[in-house]
Amino acid sequence: MTARVREFNAFLRDYVNLNQTRVNTLQSRVSSLDKFLGDDSTLGDLVTDDVIPQGSFAHKTIIRPYIGNDFDADVLLPMDEDPDWEPKKYTIELQKALEASKRYEGKTTLGKRCVTIDYADDFHIDVVPFITRGDGTTYITHRIDNEWVRQDPVALTEWIEESSRATNGHLIRVIRLVKYLRDRSSLNVASVVLTALLTERVHSFAGVDEYQNVATTLVTLVEDLNDYLGPMSSAPWVDDRIGQNLADRLTQTGFTNLQSQLKTWARKMRAALDAPSSESVDKWKDIFGDKFGASAKAELMLTASAAPIETYEKREAPGEQFLERDHHIPVRIQPEARFRLVGRMSATRRASGRYRPMSATGNHVPIGRSLSFTVEHCTVPAPYDVYWKVRNAGKEAVERHNLRGQIVKGGDKMTEHSSFAGNHWVQAWIVKNGVAVATDIQDVTITSS
Repeated sequence: MTARVREFNAFLRDYVNLNQTRVNTLQSRVSSLDKFLGDDSTLGDLVTDDVIPQGSFAHKTIIRPYIGNDFDADVLLPMDEDPDWEPKKYTIELQKALEASKRYEGKTTLGKRCVTIDYADDFHIDVVPFITRGDGTTYITHRIDNEWVRQDPVALTEWIEESSRATNGHLIRVIRLVKYLRDRSSLNVASVVLTALLTERVHSFAGVDEYQNVATTLVTLVEDLNDYLGPMSSAPWVDDRIGQNLADRLTQTGFTNLQSQLKTWARKMRAALDAPSSESVDKWKDIFGDKFGASAKAELMLTASAAPIETYEKREAPGEQFLERDHHIPVRIQPEARFRLVGRMSATRRASGRYRPMSATGNHVPIGRSLSFTVEHCTVPAPYDVYWKVRNAGKEAVERHNLRGQIVKGGDKMTEHSSFAGNHWVQAWIVKNGVAVATDIQDVTITSS
Protein backbone atom coordinates (compact mmCIF):
# COMPACT_ATOMS: atom_id res chain seq x y z
CA MET A 1 0.00 0.00 0.00
CA THR A 2 1.43 3.37 -1.07
CA ALA A 3 -0.27 6.41 0.50
CA ARG A 4 1.66 9.09 -1.45
CA VAL A 5 1.14 11.61 1.36
CA ARG A 6 3.55 14.14 -0.09
CA GLU A 7 2.00 13.96 -3.55
CA PHE A 8 -1.54 14.38 -2.22
CA ASN A 9 -0.53 17.31 -0.03
CA ALA A 10 1.14 19.06 -2.97
CA PHE A 11 -1.72 18.29 -5.37
CA LEU A 12 -4.31 19.66 -2.96
CA ARG A 13 -2.23 22.73 -2.21
CA ASP A 14 -1.34 23.62 -5.80
CA TYR A 15 -4.36 22.50 -7.83
CA VAL A 16 -7.41 21.72 -5.67
CA ASN A 17 -7.62 23.95 -2.59
CA LEU A 18 -8.80 27.51 -3.00
CA ASN A 19 -5.62 29.57 -3.00
CA GLN A 20 -4.94 31.87 -0.05
CA THR A 21 -5.42 35.11 -2.00
CA ARG A 22 -8.97 34.08 -2.85
CA VAL A 23 -9.60 32.88 0.70
CA ASN A 24 -8.51 36.27 2.04
CA THR A 25 -10.73 38.05 -0.50
CA LEU A 26 -13.69 35.89 0.43
CA GLN A 27 -13.27 36.44 4.16
CA SER A 28 -12.70 40.18 3.81
CA ARG A 29 -15.80 40.68 1.69
CA VAL A 30 -17.97 38.59 3.99
CA SER A 31 -16.70 40.62 6.97
CA SER A 32 -17.49 43.91 5.21
CA LEU A 33 -20.93 42.64 4.25
CA ASP A 34 -21.61 41.52 7.81
CA LYS A 35 -20.68 44.92 9.22
CA PHE A 36 -22.86 46.74 6.71
CA LEU A 37 -25.94 44.59 7.27
CA GLY A 38 -25.69 44.75 11.04
CA ASP A 39 -24.60 48.34 11.55
CA ASP A 40 -25.41 50.48 8.53
CA SER A 41 -28.33 48.99 6.61
CA THR A 42 -32.05 49.61 6.94
CA LEU A 43 -32.39 46.02 8.20
CA GLY A 44 -30.28 46.67 11.29
CA ASP A 45 -33.17 46.47 13.75
CA LEU A 46 -34.11 42.97 12.54
CA VAL A 47 -30.58 41.55 12.21
CA THR A 48 -29.79 39.54 15.34
CA ASP A 49 -26.26 38.22 14.83
CA ASP A 50 -23.27 37.87 12.51
CA VAL A 51 -23.87 36.28 9.14
CA ILE A 52 -23.52 32.49 9.36
CA PRO A 53 -21.40 30.65 6.75
CA GLN A 54 -23.22 27.78 5.09
CA GLY A 55 -22.62 25.28 2.29
CA SER A 56 -19.09 24.80 0.99
CA PHE A 57 -17.95 27.98 2.74
CA ALA A 58 -18.96 26.63 6.15
CA HIS A 59 -17.75 23.11 5.42
CA LYS A 60 -14.38 24.32 4.06
CA THR A 61 -14.88 22.32 0.87
CA ILE A 62 -14.64 25.20 -1.64
CA ILE A 63 -12.17 24.33 -4.38
CA ARG A 64 -10.48 26.35 -7.10
CA PRO A 65 -13.01 27.20 -9.80
CA TYR A 66 -12.72 25.17 -12.98
CA ILE A 67 -12.18 26.99 -16.27
CA GLY A 68 -15.13 29.28 -16.96
CA ASN A 69 -16.63 28.87 -13.48
CA ASP A 70 -16.56 31.16 -10.48
CA PHE A 71 -16.50 30.46 -6.77
CA ASP A 72 -18.93 31.69 -4.18
CA ALA A 73 -19.73 31.99 -0.50
CA ASP A 74 -23.18 31.26 0.89
CA VAL A 75 -24.12 33.05 4.10
CA LEU A 76 -27.24 33.22 6.21
CA LEU A 77 -28.40 36.55 7.62
CA PRO A 78 -29.99 35.88 11.06
CA MET A 79 -33.11 37.97 11.48
CA ASP A 80 -36.09 38.20 13.79
CA GLU A 81 -39.51 37.76 12.27
CA ASP A 82 -41.45 40.89 11.37
CA PRO A 83 -45.11 39.88 11.86
CA ASP A 84 -46.20 42.33 9.15
CA TRP A 85 -43.98 40.78 6.43
CA GLU A 86 -44.90 37.99 4.07
CA PRO A 87 -42.12 35.42 3.42
CA LYS A 88 -41.23 36.95 0.04
CA LYS A 89 -40.65 40.38 1.57
CA TYR A 90 -37.42 39.36 3.34
CA THR A 91 -35.37 38.88 0.15
CA ILE A 92 -36.99 41.94 -1.45
CA GLU A 93 -36.12 44.15 1.51
CA LEU A 94 -32.62 42.68 1.69
CA GLN A 95 -31.97 43.66 -1.93
CA LYS A 96 -33.33 47.17 -1.29
CA ALA A 97 -31.01 47.56 1.69
CA LEU A 98 -27.98 46.46 -0.34
CA GLU A 99 -28.84 48.62 -3.35
CA ALA A 100 -29.11 51.64 -1.06
CA SER A 101 -25.37 51.36 -0.43
CA LYS A 102 -22.76 52.72 -2.84
CA ARG A 103 -20.68 49.61 -2.11
CA TYR A 104 -23.34 47.19 -3.41
CA GLU A 105 -25.41 49.35 -5.76
CA GLY A 106 -25.85 47.66 -9.14
CA LYS A 107 -24.21 44.43 -7.98
CA THR A 108 -27.22 42.50 -6.70
CA THR A 109 -29.55 39.95 -8.25
CA LEU A 110 -32.78 38.84 -6.63
CA GLY A 111 -33.10 35.05 -6.43
CA LYS A 112 -35.74 32.66 -5.17
CA ARG A 113 -34.22 32.29 -1.71
CA CYS A 114 -31.31 34.71 -1.69
CA VAL A 115 -29.82 37.92 -2.96
CA THR A 116 -26.63 37.43 -4.97
CA ILE A 117 -23.86 40.01 -4.84
CA ASP A 118 -21.65 39.80 -7.93
CA TYR A 119 -18.11 41.15 -7.74
CA ALA A 120 -15.81 42.16 -10.57
CA ASP A 121 -13.75 38.98 -10.42
CA ASP A 122 -14.80 35.31 -10.47
CA PHE A 123 -16.63 35.53 -7.16
CA HIS A 124 -20.10 36.13 -5.71
CA ILE A 125 -21.86 35.94 -2.36
CA ASP A 126 -25.35 34.52 -1.90
CA VAL A 127 -27.07 36.11 1.11
CA VAL A 128 -30.04 34.18 2.48
CA PRO A 129 -32.40 35.71 5.07
CA PHE A 130 -32.54 33.27 8.00
CA ILE A 131 -35.55 34.04 10.16
CA THR A 132 -36.30 32.94 13.69
CA ARG A 133 -40.06 32.90 14.02
CA GLY A 134 -42.12 33.45 17.13
CA ASP A 135 -42.02 29.80 18.20
CA GLY A 136 -38.21 29.71 18.02
CA THR A 137 -37.94 27.61 14.83
CA THR A 138 -35.75 28.80 11.95
CA TYR A 139 -36.68 29.26 8.31
CA ILE A 140 -35.49 30.60 5.01
CA THR A 141 -38.05 31.87 2.52
CA HIS A 142 -39.07 31.12 -1.06
CA ARG A 143 -39.81 34.40 -2.81
CA ILE A 144 -41.64 32.98 -5.84
CA ASP A 145 -43.89 30.65 -3.85
CA ASN A 146 -44.11 33.15 -0.96
CA GLU A 147 -43.54 30.29 1.51
CA TRP A 148 -41.59 29.58 4.65
CA VAL A 149 -38.98 26.81 4.20
CA ARG A 150 -37.94 25.06 7.39
CA GLN A 151 -34.15 24.89 7.60
CA ASP A 152 -31.39 24.42 10.12
CA PRO A 153 -28.09 24.46 8.19
CA VAL A 154 -26.22 24.71 11.47
CA ALA A 155 -27.19 21.09 12.18
CA LEU A 156 -25.77 20.01 8.81
CA THR A 157 -22.53 21.93 9.39
CA GLU A 158 -22.07 20.44 12.86
CA TRP A 159 -22.66 16.91 11.53
CA ILE A 160 -20.04 17.33 8.81
CA GLU A 161 -17.57 18.83 11.28
CA GLU A 162 -18.09 15.96 13.72
CA SER A 163 -17.65 13.37 10.95
CA SER A 164 -14.49 15.09 9.77
CA ARG A 165 -12.99 14.69 13.23
CA ALA A 166 -13.66 10.94 13.05
CA THR A 167 -11.47 10.84 9.92
CA ASN A 168 -8.66 12.94 11.40
CA GLY A 169 -9.79 15.82 9.19
CA HIS A 170 -9.33 13.87 5.96
CA LEU A 171 -13.05 13.88 5.07
CA ILE A 172 -12.85 17.55 4.03
CA ARG A 173 -9.88 16.87 1.77
CA VAL A 174 -11.65 13.87 0.23
CA ILE A 175 -14.72 15.97 -0.54
CA ARG A 176 -12.51 18.53 -2.26
CA LEU A 177 -10.83 15.81 -4.34
CA VAL A 178 -14.15 14.29 -5.40
CA LYS A 179 -15.49 17.74 -6.33
CA TYR A 180 -12.32 18.27 -8.40
CA LEU A 181 -13.05 15.02 -10.26
CA ARG A 182 -16.73 15.90 -10.64
CA ASP A 183 -15.90 19.23 -12.29
CA ARG A 184 -13.81 17.39 -14.87
CA SER A 185 -16.45 14.77 -15.65
CA SER A 186 -20.00 14.75 -16.99
CA LEU A 187 -21.49 14.50 -13.50
CA ASN A 188 -24.22 16.93 -12.52
CA VAL A 189 -24.40 16.47 -8.76
CA ALA A 190 -24.75 19.41 -6.37
CA SER A 191 -21.88 19.88 -3.94
CA VAL A 192 -24.13 19.55 -0.90
CA VAL A 193 -25.41 16.18 -2.16
CA LEU A 194 -21.89 14.84 -2.77
CA THR A 195 -20.80 16.16 0.61
CA ALA A 196 -23.70 14.52 2.45
CA LEU A 197 -23.32 11.20 0.62
CA LEU A 198 -19.62 10.98 1.48
CA THR A 199 -20.20 12.12 5.06
CA GLU A 200 -22.83 9.42 5.55
CA ARG A 201 -20.17 6.81 4.77
CA VAL A 202 -18.00 7.88 7.71
CA HIS A 203 -18.11 5.44 10.60
CA SER A 204 -16.72 6.55 13.95
CA PHE A 205 -15.87 2.94 14.78
CA ALA A 206 -13.76 2.41 11.65
CA GLY A 207 -10.21 1.21 12.26
CA VAL A 208 -7.37 3.72 12.29
CA ASP A 209 -5.98 2.28 9.03
CA GLU A 210 -9.02 3.41 7.05
CA TYR A 211 -8.62 7.09 7.96
CA GLN A 212 -4.90 7.40 8.63
CA ASN A 213 -4.17 9.58 5.57
CA VAL A 214 -6.00 11.19 2.68
CA ALA A 215 -5.38 8.30 0.22
CA THR A 216 -6.77 5.58 2.49
CA THR A 217 -9.70 7.80 3.50
CA LEU A 218 -10.46 8.58 -0.15
CA VAL A 219 -10.46 4.92 -1.18
CA THR A 220 -12.45 3.82 1.87
CA LEU A 221 -15.22 6.40 1.40
CA VAL A 222 -15.48 6.06 -2.39
CA GLU A 223 -15.58 2.26 -2.17
CA ASP A 224 -18.19 2.40 0.61
CA LEU A 225 -20.30 4.85 -1.37
CA ASN A 226 -20.02 2.68 -4.48
CA ASP A 227 -21.11 -0.40 -2.50
CA TYR A 228 -24.02 1.56 -1.01
CA LEU A 229 -25.38 3.16 -4.18
CA GLY A 230 -24.46 0.45 -6.67
CA PRO A 231 -27.47 -1.88 -6.15
CA MET A 232 -30.03 0.95 -6.04
CA SER A 233 -32.42 1.75 -8.86
CA SER A 234 -32.97 5.34 -7.72
CA ALA A 235 -31.34 7.84 -5.40
CA PRO A 236 -31.70 7.15 -1.67
CA TRP A 237 -32.97 9.58 0.89
CA VAL A 238 -30.13 11.93 1.85
CA ASP A 239 -30.99 13.54 5.17
CA ASP A 240 -30.25 17.24 5.66
CA ARG A 241 -30.26 16.53 9.45
CA ILE A 242 -33.75 17.94 10.03
CA GLY A 243 -35.67 15.36 8.02
CA GLN A 244 -35.64 16.82 4.51
CA ASN A 245 -34.25 15.05 1.45
CA LEU A 246 -31.20 16.62 -0.21
CA ALA A 247 -31.43 14.04 -3.01
CA ASP A 248 -34.46 15.90 -4.38
CA ARG A 249 -31.80 17.93 -6.22
CA LEU A 250 -30.54 14.83 -8.05
CA THR A 251 -32.23 13.71 -11.28
CA GLN A 252 -32.50 10.05 -12.25
CA THR A 253 -29.96 10.60 -15.04
CA GLY A 254 -27.65 12.35 -12.61
CA PHE A 255 -27.95 9.46 -10.17
CA THR A 256 -27.25 6.84 -12.86
CA ASN A 257 -24.18 8.77 -14.01
CA LEU A 258 -22.98 9.02 -10.42
CA GLN A 259 -23.30 5.25 -9.97
CA SER A 260 -21.27 4.63 -13.12
CA GLN A 261 -18.56 7.12 -12.19
CA LEU A 262 -18.23 5.80 -8.64
CA LYS A 263 -17.73 2.28 -9.95
CA THR A 264 -14.87 3.48 -12.16
CA TRP A 265 -13.31 5.65 -9.45
CA ALA A 266 -13.48 2.89 -6.84
CA ARG A 267 -11.75 0.38 -9.13
CA LYS A 268 -8.99 2.77 -10.21
CA MET A 269 -8.40 4.18 -6.73
CA ARG A 270 -8.05 0.76 -5.16
CA ALA A 271 -5.54 -0.21 -7.85
CA ALA A 272 -3.55 2.99 -7.24
CA LEU A 273 -3.52 2.55 -3.45
CA ASP A 274 -2.44 -1.11 -3.65
CA ALA A 275 0.15 -0.57 -6.40
CA PRO A 276 3.88 -0.79 -5.62
CA SER A 277 5.63 2.52 -5.10
CA SER A 278 7.16 2.48 -8.59
CA GLU A 279 3.71 2.33 -10.23
CA SER A 280 1.41 4.21 -7.85
CA VAL A 281 2.00 7.78 -9.08
CA ASP A 282 1.12 6.81 -12.67
CA LYS A 283 -2.04 5.09 -11.46
CA TRP A 284 -3.10 8.17 -9.48
CA LYS A 285 -2.36 10.28 -12.57
CA ASP A 286 -4.79 8.08 -14.49
CA ILE A 287 -7.46 9.34 -12.06
CA PHE A 288 -6.48 12.96 -11.38
CA GLY A 289 -4.46 13.81 -14.49
CA ASP A 290 -0.81 14.65 -15.09
CA LYS A 291 -0.78 17.41 -12.46
CA PHE A 292 -0.80 14.79 -9.71
CA GLY A 293 2.75 14.44 -8.42
CA ALA A 294 4.02 17.28 -10.59
CA SER A 295 4.92 19.58 -7.71
CA ALA A 296 5.57 17.09 -4.92
CA LYS A 297 9.33 17.46 -5.32
CA ALA A 298 8.98 21.01 -4.01
CA GLU A 299 7.33 19.82 -0.79
CA LEU A 300 9.75 20.87 1.98
CA MET A 301 9.71 21.00 5.76
CA LEU A 302 8.20 24.25 7.04
CA THR A 303 10.66 26.93 8.08
CA ALA A 304 10.06 30.37 9.51
CA SER A 305 10.13 31.84 6.02
CA ALA A 306 7.94 29.20 4.42
CA ALA A 307 4.54 29.62 2.82
CA PRO A 308 1.41 29.61 5.03
CA ILE A 309 0.34 26.27 6.44
CA GLU A 310 -2.85 24.66 5.14
CA THR A 311 -5.31 23.86 7.90
CA TYR A 312 -5.60 20.15 7.27
CA GLU A 313 -1.96 19.40 6.48
CA LYS A 314 -0.82 20.43 9.98
CA ARG A 315 2.87 20.30 9.20
CA GLU A 316 5.50 20.75 11.91
CA ALA A 317 6.46 24.30 12.80
CA PRO A 318 9.77 25.52 14.22
CA GLY A 319 9.77 24.94 17.96
CA GLU A 320 6.60 22.86 17.92
CA GLN A 321 6.48 20.19 20.61
CA PHE A 322 5.20 16.63 20.57
CA LEU A 323 4.17 14.50 23.53
CA GLU A 324 6.43 11.53 22.94
CA ARG A 325 9.48 13.37 21.64
CA ASP A 326 9.50 16.38 23.97
CA HIS A 327 7.54 15.28 27.04
CA HIS A 328 8.37 11.55 26.94
CA ILE A 329 4.70 10.62 27.27
CA PRO A 330 3.79 7.54 25.18
CA VAL A 331 0.81 8.01 22.84
CA ARG A 332 -1.33 4.87 22.74
CA ILE A 333 -4.78 5.95 21.58
CA GLN A 334 -7.44 3.52 22.78
CA PRO A 335 -10.73 3.14 20.81
CA GLU A 336 -12.81 3.12 23.99
CA ALA A 337 -11.12 6.25 25.34
CA ARG A 338 -12.86 9.25 23.81
CA PHE A 339 -13.73 12.87 24.50
CA ARG A 340 -14.91 15.88 22.55
CA LEU A 341 -12.90 19.10 22.51
CA VAL A 342 -15.55 21.82 22.14
CA GLY A 343 -14.58 25.32 21.10
CA ARG A 344 -16.92 28.21 21.80
CA MET A 345 -16.77 31.94 21.01
CA SER A 346 -18.28 34.96 22.67
CA ALA A 347 -21.48 36.44 21.30
CA THR A 348 -21.54 39.54 19.14
CA ARG A 349 -22.71 42.85 20.48
CA ARG A 350 -25.90 42.27 18.42
CA ALA A 351 -26.50 38.87 19.98
CA SER A 352 -27.22 38.00 23.57
CA GLY A 353 -26.63 34.90 25.62
CA ARG A 354 -23.76 32.58 26.34
CA TYR A 355 -20.83 31.56 24.18
CA ARG A 356 -21.89 29.57 21.13
CA PRO A 357 -20.12 26.51 19.65
CA MET A 358 -17.71 27.28 16.83
CA SER A 359 -19.03 24.26 14.94
CA ALA A 360 -22.26 26.20 14.30
CA THR A 361 -20.34 28.49 11.93
CA GLY A 362 -18.00 25.91 10.44
CA ASN A 363 -15.34 26.96 12.98
CA HIS A 364 -15.15 30.46 11.45
CA VAL A 365 -14.35 33.04 14.13
CA PRO A 366 -14.13 36.82 13.67
CA ILE A 367 -11.19 38.75 15.08
CA GLY A 368 -11.70 40.12 18.57
CA ARG A 369 -13.67 37.30 20.19
CA SER A 370 -13.03 35.55 23.48
CA LEU A 371 -12.65 31.80 22.98
CA SER A 372 -13.05 28.86 25.32
CA PHE A 373 -12.07 25.22 24.78
CA THR A 374 -13.51 22.50 26.99
CA VAL A 375 -12.96 18.76 27.36
CA GLU A 376 -16.46 17.23 27.28
CA HIS A 377 -18.07 13.77 27.13
CA CYS A 378 -14.87 12.11 28.32
CA THR A 379 -15.08 8.32 28.73
CA VAL A 380 -11.75 8.06 30.57
CA PRO A 381 -12.38 7.66 34.30
CA ALA A 382 -10.79 10.24 36.58
CA PRO A 383 -8.16 10.93 37.67
CA TYR A 384 -6.33 11.91 34.51
CA ASP A 385 -4.21 14.78 33.21
CA VAL A 386 -4.98 17.06 30.24
CA TYR A 387 -2.21 18.36 28.00
CA TRP A 388 -2.87 21.21 25.56
CA LYS A 389 -1.31 22.55 22.38
CA VAL A 390 -2.30 25.75 20.54
CA ARG A 391 -1.02 26.06 16.97
CA ASN A 392 -1.27 29.15 14.81
CA ALA A 393 -0.82 28.99 11.06
CA GLY A 394 -0.92 31.22 8.03
CA LYS A 395 1.02 34.19 6.67
CA GLU A 396 0.32 36.49 9.60
CA ALA A 397 1.43 33.88 12.15
CA VAL A 398 4.68 33.42 10.24
CA GLU A 399 5.28 37.18 10.00
CA ARG A 400 4.60 37.61 13.72
CA HIS A 401 6.85 34.64 14.60
CA ASN A 402 3.85 33.34 16.51
CA LEU A 403 3.24 29.81 15.22
CA ARG A 404 3.32 28.51 18.83
CA GLY A 405 2.95 24.75 19.28
CA GLN A 406 4.22 24.30 22.86
CA ILE A 407 2.52 21.65 24.98
CA VAL A 408 1.36 22.53 28.50
CA LYS A 409 -0.41 20.65 31.26
CA GLY A 410 -3.73 22.14 32.33
CA GLY A 411 -7.28 21.48 33.41
CA ASP A 412 -10.45 20.58 31.48
CA LYS A 413 -10.80 24.12 30.10
CA MET A 414 -8.59 26.79 28.56
CA THR A 415 -9.26 30.26 27.15
CA GLU A 416 -7.79 32.15 24.21
CA HIS A 417 -8.53 35.25 22.11
CA SER A 418 -8.96 35.57 18.34
CA SER A 419 -6.23 38.09 17.59
CA PHE A 420 -5.23 37.60 13.95
CA ALA A 421 -6.40 35.79 10.85
CA GLY A 422 -5.36 32.30 9.87
CA ASN A 423 -6.19 28.63 10.07
CA HIS A 424 -5.33 27.67 13.64
CA TRP A 425 -6.09 24.69 15.84
CA VAL A 426 -6.13 23.51 19.44
CA GLN A 427 -5.31 19.94 20.42
CA ALA A 428 -5.80 18.22 23.76
CA TRP A 429 -4.71 14.83 25.07
CA ILE A 430 -6.06 12.80 27.99
CA VAL A 431 -3.10 11.25 29.84
CA LYS A 432 -3.93 8.36 32.16
CA ASN A 433 -1.20 6.72 34.25
CA GLY A 434 1.47 8.46 32.22
CA VAL A 435 0.07 7.39 28.80
CA ALA A 436 -1.90 9.51 26.30
CA VAL A 437 -4.99 7.38 25.61
CA ALA A 438 -7.25 9.90 23.78
CA THR A 439 -6.89 13.08 21.74
CA ASP A 440 -9.07 15.52 19.85
CA ILE A 441 -8.53 18.65 17.75
CA GLN A 442 -10.64 21.81 17.40
CA ASP A 443 -9.96 23.78 14.22
CA VAL A 444 -10.26 27.57 14.47
CA THR A 445 -10.44 29.63 11.28
CA ILE A 446 -10.03 33.26 12.30
CA THR A 447 -11.33 35.34 9.41
CA SER A 448 -9.62 38.43 8.08
CA SER A 449 -11.41 41.74 8.56
